[in-house]
Amino acid sequence: MSIEITVGVIARNEEKNIYNTLKNILNQSFDHNSYEIILVDGNSIDNTRDIATNILDESNVKYKVLNEADFGFYGHCFARNLVIDNSDPDSKYIAYTDADCTVDKDWLSILYDVIRITDETIAGVGGPRLIAETKDKKELVINAFLTTFLASGGNPAFSKRNVKYVKSIANYNAMYKKAVISKFRYDDKLIMSDDNEINFRLRLAGYSFINVPNARLWHHETNSIIQFAFNMFNYGVNITNTVKKHRSFVTVNVPLTVVFIIYLILLAPLYVLLGNIILIPLLLYIIFAIAVFVEVGIRTRTVYSLLVFILLPIQHISYGLGVLWNLFLKRKT
Repeated sequence: MSIEITVGVIARNEEKNIYNTLKNILNQSFDHNSYEIILVDGNSIDNTRDIATNILDESNVKYKVLNEADFGFYGHCFARNLVIDNSDPDSKYIAYTDADCTVDKDWLSILYDVIRITDETIAGVGGPRLIAETKDKKELVINAFLTTFLASGGNPAFSKRNVKYVKSIANYNAMYKKAVISKFRYDDKLIMSDDNEINFRLRLAGYSFINVPNARLWHHETNSIIQFAFNMFNYGVNITNTVKKHRSFVTVNVPLTVVFIIYLILLAPLYVLLGNIILIPLLLYIIFAIAVFVEVGIRTRTVYSLLVFILLPIQHISYGLGVLWNLFLKRKT
């Protein structure tokens, strides 16, 4: 039987997660002769590749383990293109996940059953991001915070909104038609701006994406507030890369976070000039933070939910600084 699906796994320094990630992909209910696994490692300095090779060696699933450095470049976009380029010639679909994720045993079957009966206007299908089980309360709260209905703006990948069509599918839980994604490809120059940029180009070309709520995947998250801030900064940088390439891509998040930072910087002099009226946006922001705290508290049931009052401003400030740095300070290379 020929290979029907190529599963691309993107990893870097994930020795604590890679075993469980691959174990669950290897235990899929989908016919093991009909899919392959390509792990692309971002030149890890830990044992990620060795652990991956050992578990894959013991399986009956076709696989490849690639290291970005051996191919001369780096980044999520480059890694996802390596999956496409090294996939089996007979493969019809490319599924993506990341090494800090755990997929349900029916993950491939569910995505495949949806995408194989779609018409030519559908480029791909994708499922939700659920919170991975953990004993670390900080990781739990950070993960819950990122996937709240309020903080995510009602993103169906994070919330339980029952919508069929979505604007984008996150590449830690996605399956594309290989013929389509091979034609469009990821933009290597954008490094980390993978799914948002290629999905935007696919939409411009007339393609759509289908949300598959029962294609379940559990995502791990950092337990470090410093790493969380760094990640948010990088998201701001990466989204601005896409905005620079596609001016029409601008969403409300980009200008809103920039305005938020400017507001905080000018708050003191504006208060002197305008008085208490200038505090109204800050009051509304505090009310919003309380609402997010309540949502996270209900989901996690831990006193660590109070971290929301730190995470929310860090998220917006770090994201906004990433946008500003990329727009005005980053050197062109």
